[in-house]
Amino acid sequence: MITTDNTAIQNITYTKPTNIIDIINNKIKAEQENAFGITVLVIMISTMIASATAALAIHHNFSFVYLALALTTAMGTNATAFSQSPFKYVAWAGIISITTNVILILTQLVTLYL
Repeated sequence: MITTDNTAIQNITYTKPTNIIDIINNKIKAEQENAFGITVLVIMISTMIASATAALAIHHNFSFVYLALALTTAMGTNATAFSQSPFKYVAWAGIISITTNVILILTQLVTLYL
């Protein structure tokens, strides 16, 4: 006769963030204690990229839409940071500004050289 001990099996469910927004929000929560330094970096990088976008917008053919979008996103990030909004808002404004301005730079470079 074979005897065995009773074993209990526990199911542990772990929900891993599956979309990019959850991953970014978790990273923002993890870096909350470094909010001041990251905010300064986001402002500098966002303004730098937006100034390159603005320079390309007035370089060859004046493009008011590109210029207005670049300045609005950069100044929106600055206003979010200077109004002492929560770090999550500053981080998302920076991500939107940097992404938008990089896309604008790439489209302007493509149209400049074609």
